[in-house]
Amino acid sequence: MSDVLSQEEIDKLLQSLSSGEVDIEEIKEEEKNVKPYDFKRPSKFSKEQLRTFEMIHENFARTVSTYLSGRVRSFVNVSLASVDQITYEEFTRSLPNPSFITVFSARGLSGNAVMEMGLEIFYTILDLILGGPGVPISNRSPTDVEISIMRKEVINILTHLAQAWEDIQEFVPAIENIESNPQFVQVAPPSEMVVLVTLYMSVAKTEGFVNICWPSSVIEPFAEMLSARLWFTTAGPKSSKEDEEKLKKNLSKATMEVSAVLGETSASLGEILMLNVGDVIRLNSHHDDPVVVRVNNKDKFLAIPGTYRGSYAVKVTEVLQEEIEPEDTEVE
Repeated sequence: MSDVLSQEEIDKLLQSLSSGEVDIEEIKEEEKNVKPYDFKRPSKFSKEQLRTFEMIHENFARTVSTYLSGRVRSFVNVSLASVDQITYEEFTRSLPNPSFITVFSARGLSGNAVMEMGLEIFYTILDLILGGPGVPISNRSPTDVEISIMRKEVINILTHLAQAWEDIQEFVPAIENIESNPQFVQVAPPSEMVVLVTLYMSVAKTEGFVNICWPSSVIEPFAEMLSARLWFTTAGPKSSKEDEEKLKKNLSKATMEVSAVLGETSASLGEILMLNVGDVIRLNSHHDDPVVVRVNNKDKFLAIPGTYRGSYAVKVTEVLQEEIEPEDTEVE
């Protein structure tokens, strides 16, 4: 359709306006509702889905902060900076060369995703792990030895990422490749839309960014799960019957100290030092009173003493109910 109207079309439009068939205010209102759409950069995910992305990676940032702080024995702050939809080509062009780029896959996901860490952050963490002061070195490509040391840290970080996603989609991450040149990282077509999650990270006195690139082909199979309402519904502790049975089985194997108390008394240290063979100690119970059975120093059962197969034993006769102590209340 041509953007230029013919004279006949102009005359019909003017006639409709003058007759009242077309309202100029309605036309203006329709123009306000028109939204531009770029077919080269189609939006794959809604605002609600992107908001779920933000909540997931905010949780991831908190857990990684705790993990890295303990690992490098220094304060590490990780926070979510932004979540954007761009093409994969724009993502690769935005990365510096050299850089520390990890391509990872996961059982449960279709395709690969990318995590990129700035070299200033990379060398700071590496220096702290090796016992240094945490001073980043010049921007050069990491050596095979440095990559080997950091590989374990990266897989632990990706494990925390999987834990942040477990309420939406469970997966087990695995490192496919580590590159320093962005041009060698081709996990998606250049025109494919990706969700780029940028995290701000400060380690010791070094600041930088960590980028996580999720291609749309990886996310689309479970995109319907990316709703904030569903995320809040599914988030939280979940337990199955199998988990409960495993818990019961593990608890049943726990060892506890069990003792049968025939009676008790109190004596001074001087009286104890004066005891001799043949002396009688009087207890606070009679011979026909039940014996108290204690589990981990707590009274749990009443029993009667006896023998069983040539050994001293007690037979449980009553289960003691645990007393609930009243809560202290303050009176103003």
